[in-house]
Amino acid sequence: MRTVWMAGVLAALTVAEAATATTTTDVVLRRSASATSARVAVVPKGTTLTMACSGQWCRTTHRGQSGYVSRTYVRVTSTATNLQAPALPAQRAEVYYANCSAARAAGAAPISRGEPGYRSRLDRDNDGVACE
Repeated sequence: MRTVWMAGVLAALTVAEAATATTTTDVVLRRSASATSARVAVVPKGTTLTMACSGQWCRTTHRGQSGYVSRTYVRVTSTATNLQAPALPAQRAEVYYANCSAARAAGAAPISRGEPGYRSRLDRDNDGVACE
């Protein structure tokens, strides 16, 4: 019964709401709200995070690293409109990879269009994902 209630709370979050949640497993913090986005860090199971959710993804910060986690792997412990949702950096860092081997070596591949380091020359099939 409690699991159903928690799932209901999680499903009730809207774009404008912030939440405090605990990770239910080790979860990958990603650069953007996509399962194919580059990994930023791994957040250990049991970590409490403040986040803002939209759809399946939640924006958060862990140890100074900003990114997104899938809401599948978090359990909401509280919601409030007065919680301060973590801000993502306003400016993107300039990132350049000479080729896909360099992007893979840096742990950035695959790179989605709009992410730092993406450029059309690395996207051979022009599908918006470089170095896949």
